[in-house]
Amino acid sequence: MLKITRVVQSDQEIALQLDGSVTGQWIELLRESAESVLNEGLRLTLDLGNICFIDCAGLALIKNLMGQGVRQVNAPLFVAEQ
Repeated sequence: MLKITRVVQSDQEIALQLDGSVTGQWIELLRESAESVLNEGLRLTLDLGNICFIDCAGLALIKNLMGQGVRQVNAPLFVAEQ
């Protein structure tokens, strides 16, 4: 399960706080949430502090988003190493 909380950082930046696991069907939910913010022309930060697991497809999505200028913060050590 993945809980995504949208946190307004400023009038130009949104953070998505992720809680749980980035796996399976939840990857598409994260993709849609991120694309929604980016389509609004806002900067996006992913707060990974409460992530307990990310599968290969979830990691690929996060890397793809980072390639689009999305920042990630508070990554657990197992995520940062990947």
